[in-house]
Amino acid sequence: MDYVTHLPKEDPSVATTSIYNLKYTYPVKYYDFHIYYFAHNEKSTSESDALRAKLLADFPKDTANGSILVKKLPNDKIIGPHPTQFWEADVLRPEVFVQVLSWFQLNHGNLSVLIHPQTGDDLKDHFDHALWLGDKLPLFDVFGPVKGEIPEFGVKGGKRIKVDDFDSHKTVL
Repeated sequence: MDYVTHLPKEDPSVATTSIYNLKYTYPVKYYDFHIYYFAHNEKSTSESDALRAKLLADFPKDTANGSILVKKLPNDKIIGPHPTQFWEADVLRPEVFVQVLSWFQLNHGNLSVLIHPQTGDDLKDHFDHALWLGDKLPLFDVFGPVKGEIPEFGVKGGKRIKVDDFDSHKTVL
């Protein structure tokens, strides 16, 4: 996926450290928001593009400092367990997550939004631990065995990190 927003190279910890020292319940490390649209439907694509632009406009500080990482597909190819096209917003800081969650509740319109934690178990995160706004869409089980690893936050093509090592991991861009 292509990053629309980025972690700051000089100090990525701005986006990864809670200013209130908040933590998620173990083993949750951060959350992904998948915003689904149908690329063959101009109305759906326009609504999706407008929602992404509104997110960027409504959270200028958090998108500028990488606290909200926005990613989009480089093309309209469907990937992973997802049944249609989507763009994504990832949030690590709990105080930002609460704001983004309530924002999506009020603004998702006709679009479906999958919200799932990153715990190291992709299957359970997408199927059992997920929240939905709008219509729940069917997902496909494309996951292999559980390895207890999650993607490095904010690093395109980054390594997968063991859940127990995530908090001590230092992101270097």
